[in-house]
Amino acid sequence: MSNSAEARRGRRPGDTIVVVGRRAKLPRTLGPGALFSACYGNVGSSIYYSLGVTAGLALGLTPLALILAGFIFVTTALNYAEGTAAMPHAGGSSAFARRAFNQPIGFLVGWIQLLNYTATVSISAYTATAYLGVLGSYVPALHLLQVPAWHLAAAVVLVVALMAINVVGIQESSLINLVLALLDLATQVVLVILGLTLLLNVRTVISNVHFGVAPTWGNFLASISLAMVTFTGIETISNMSEEVKNPGKNVPRATFFVIIAVLIVSSFLPTVGMSVFPIHLDPHSHQFVTDLASAQWKNDPVSGIVSFFRPDWLAHIAGLWVAILAFTILVIATNAGLIGISRLSYSLASNDLFPKPFAALHPRFKTPYVAILVFGVAAALLIVPGRIDLMAAVYSLAATFAFCVAHLAVMRLRYVEPGLYRPYRMPFNIRFGRSTIPLLSVVGALAIGAVFTQLLGQNIADSTPIYAAWLALGIIVFLAYRRHRGLSIWEPLQTARPVERAGPLYADAHVDSERVRLGRRGHAGEVTSPSRRAAPVGPTPAPAALPKHVAILIALASLLTGAVAVAFDLSPFDPFGPGLGWSPGVMIVAISVAIIVLHGRSER
Repeated sequence: MSNSAEARRGRRPGDTIVVVGRRAKLPRTLGPGALFSACYGNVGSSIYYSLGVTAGLALGLTPLALILAGFIFVTTALNYAEGTAAMPHAGGSSAFARRAFNQPIGFLVGWIQLLNYTATVSISAYTATAYLGVLGSYVPALHLLQVPAWHLAAAVVLVVALMAINVVGIQESSLINLVLALLDLATQVVLVILGLTLLLNVRTVISNVHFGVAPTWGNFLASISLAMVTFTGIETISNMSEEVKNPGKNVPRATFFVIIAVLIVSSFLPTVGMSVFPIHLDPHSHQFVTDLASAQWKNDPVSGIVSFFRPDWLAHIAGLWVAILAFTILVIATNAGLIGISRLSYSLASNDLFPKPFAALHPRFKTPYVAILVFGVAAALLIVPGRIDLMAAVYSLAATFAFCVAHLAVMRLRYVEPGLYRPYRMPFNIRFGRSTIPLLSVVGALAIGAVFTQLLGQNIADSTPIYAAWLALGIIVFLAYRRHRGLSIWEPLQTARPVERAGPLYADAHVDSERVRLGRRGHAGEVTSPSRRAAPVGPTPAPAALPKHVAILIALASLLTGAVAVAFDLSPFDPFGPGLGWSPGVMIVAISVAIIVLHGRSER
């Protein structure tokens, strides 16, 4: 008998009444506005630190780096919208991978996601205290935060305080989050308008560009991956989907709103920043630099931009407002990272992928205190070196890996579960076999693979050894736990499920089931059928075997793509430099896509 079932003695001797319990579920109370505010509170806060970090590598091409990262963000956000609308459960890319591939791959992605959240906590807390230090001109005591040692200490104290708050279980107010997110968005839009009106200098922006020199092509490609830190928090929508009313409708809607808001801000604000912080040659290092990435403004770049507003009273008011709002929104982002850590580790432990203590609830406060304490300490340790480049690079490595697997997982789910009800599907699909290939997932995965391996090879601020050590630690933890539980180390990949269900079936692949709208009590419900209904048919027949020549062509095209990428990457004609950088990611993703498509097409 399962743990959720309880046996009770019946009225007659020998009778047993079995009462089956269900796992408690969170109430679905959130609409698209609350979901948008929660996600934008995380995504929108990133511009307050990502701008300086990205400018340090991209230099005059910083606006372009953020625009290209924004394109990758669009493909990823739409990918998450499809996956989350179909599977409104916490976990994000880890949940997608568990369902599309198997449990070990799901754990691996979840473990990397935990590093993602840990780095988010670190960089948000570190930058929040930097903006608080800007207020030192008005509050003398806060001037100490401009001293590196005090800055680090304050950031660690902030993390510890939020850890305590999350263990105690004090909840955030969704109304406060909504108000702050809207204030943040309004502030950023106003800053963009004022910047374009008062500070934009198109000639300076153009003269900042020195192709292949400032930046070098290798640094530019790595900066695109680093710019992905601008879009931290897209998993928030997935993690909150269990609390969303009508997730099939509201999850895509909130995602679209976030995409529009983020792209507007991340496209124009960097252009304004490059107008007031032009590229120049450093007489000491004899390299091109920008003061936006200097020690003075790297930790609080938006404050540096508004300091150029004129008249002076406008710069004074804008600087004060930005410092207060940035500190507040970054504290919320730090707390959101800790919440994400607690939810994800609890989910992994509940699915028997992680040691059970990480799912243990505090006896008094009923919160997953072990996970909060362990990963909160890890976040505090990541702050200690005081290198914002390190925190950003670690985040980017973890996020891009998770995003790439999410693309591949949603693609494979099209074939593994063709009958899964998908209220939203990404546009631009190609029919192939029993389902369709989402082109946005293919393009997004290839782009992410390229920038991921380039950033891995660049080893910015010694981030690659930390990422590798975290990955190795996760593998050790997984192997030890599976051996302790007597479970197999590996599991077969998920296989395709037949499209069979009771009642009439419909031939259209987009039609998965009828939906019943319940009427008032005592009244008959209204049956609403899918808009594109075909004639009822029987169980979907198994797909015909893939023609041998087609399979050979797809395999050869995949291998050719990888071979050409590696050959060009190693050649002296590659502007990114002769050496393996971006090509391994393209090769691995291209082969993975081919395997998913070929395997899915031939599955019965």
